[in-house]
Amino acid sequence: MDNKYDLDKDIDMTINVGGEHLTIPAGSSDTAYLSKIIEVEEGDILQPDAATRVYHLTKRDDIDVDPTTVKEVTISSANTDLKQELVGSDDGGSGSKTTELDVKNNLRAEASDIDEALIELGALGAKTPTSLTLAFEFLNTGNLTFGSVTAKNLEIQLPDFLMFEKGEVEEGNKLILNNEELKNAQKVLHVIGYQFGGKAGEGEIPDKNRTITINGLVTMQGQVVTSGINGSGSLTMTLDVTLEEMTANSVTGVIQPEIKAETTNIELNDLPDFLKDEETRMDITNPVILLRAENQLETPVEVDAVLTPMKGNAQIDGKEVKVGSGYGKTPVVLASGKNVIALSRTGECTIEGVTSNVKVEDINDLLETIPDDIEVDLQPVVRNEGYYTAELGRAYEMPSSYEVDVPLSFEQNLNIVYNDSVQDLNKDLNDLDKVILKKANVLLTVDNAIPLKLQLKPENVLIKDVYGNELTAVKKTIEEDKQYVTESTDGEKPVTSELVLNLTSEDTAFLSKIDRICFKLTAVPGSATGVPLKDTQWLKVTSIKLSVPGGVNVDLN
Repeated sequence: MDNKYDLDKDIDMTINVGGEHLTIPAGSSDTAYLSKIIEVEEGDILQPDAATRVYHLTKRDDIDVDPTTVKEVTISSANTDLKQELVGSDDGGSGSKTTELDVKNNLRAEASDIDEALIELGALGAKTPTSLTLAFEFLNTGNLTFGSVTAKNLEIQLPDFLMFEKGEVEEGNKLILNNEELKNAQKVLHVIGYQFGGKAGEGEIPDKNRTITINGLVTMQGQVVTSGINGSGSLTMTLDVTLEEMTANSVTGVIQPEIKAETTNIELNDLPDFLKDEETRMDITNPVILLRAENQLETPVEVDAVLTPMKGNAQIDGKEVKVGSGYGKTPVVLASGKNVIALSRTGECTIEGVTSNVKVEDINDLLETIPDDIEVDLQPVVRNEGYYTAELGRAYEMPSSYEVDVPLSFEQNLNIVYNDSVQDLNKDLNDLDKVILKKANVLLTVDNAIPLKLQLKPENVLIKDVYGNELTAVKKTIEEDKQYVTESTDGEKPVTSELVLNLTSEDTAFLSKIDRICFKLTAVPGSATGVPLKDTQWLKVTSIKLSVPGGVNVDLN
């Protein structure tokens, strides 16, 4: 060999490989199922449905509703008397006398401290029957004596608001006495309640002091025959009517009790990272919040509610959702008995057991930015202005719970962020320190069976060395039409796409320094709206290639 030539100094030992375009196969990736991308653990609120494999955000817990009680009503005792002179001092003589009767007097009772829930009283039922006593008394003056006083079709009309035990009085609260001896007579009737009206507007309305005054006439018409009259003087008959105090433990009327529910916090914890990212925006096709409640009242109970998403102990501005007719929205009504009400974006729900669907068009606002928790302020209210019956003194419970069910299917305003990286590249690229190039393209061919369109923006790519430092000298660009992984339109059939990441640097050995490519994939609106995410859907990079436009120069020194 002629040693006059120094290959290192005198001859350019750089050669070009690849001509105009060099493509180096770099392999492929394993199939990445959503079950691996979205890692969930037992107890997490995001879980695939056992039957459909659709991902659902689910959360359920109890709602504390205080028992509501309308206190008992006590109606005072009442007394009245009806007097009639049977024999006058001028009558004199002996024998018998028939007297026509037509007398009346008012019977007045009162109830005070009436519960605020009792707007109008149509009827009150006695806790135990109380007594109404009719007692005939006679007062004679002078030396007049008498043998007997006999009723002849004597009709005693009692107030129509009194309700008696069956069979004790005639229809219309009439008591007919015929051929009955009235001397020392006493009759006890049993009152089982008060009846004021049969529909709203006919009953008793408490005054501002929560008191009602009950007035009714007692009349006595007919004849009595006084026999065995002797001597002179007068004889007066008195019918004494005494109504005992009554405690009522049932009421029919307009009843609007106050029902208080504790504020409930729906905590959305144990979420996967891609849902917790600050840039994530959700546009769920049909999120559902179930309200389960047992209404023990014999009237519908409406539920108004304010749902407030919270993040970092602060309200997410402008995302409060109001529900119920109290806020001018669709009424949410709990019928008597057990209810399962679905609040949803579409007003439709296929969850088994739902008794009522309510459309809440802005319910997605609660989840657009995934909150730490949702504060739920429930306001149960009775708005019924008609009559129904309730027990007084009873603690009416309202066992309640909620269930959040958010199937992960999306609409047009979706923005989900998924962070990942390709690591340990340096062990494959560090031998390229002899390769001289300033530009390289990374080509990824991707099969996507996930119903999400994915976007890779150049600003969401970081190139790092083995020490974790960013290689800022490497510039990244991606042409607009090479940024997207096309979505599967049905979540079953895969679609093939190609991503091209362009890398340039003034450092001609930059490839040998790369150890990690970190990227942030963003799920963006595509055409597959309303198709749910399933853990069986997948993504696969079928080909990874390094493409060098113009080939590469290799330094053989």
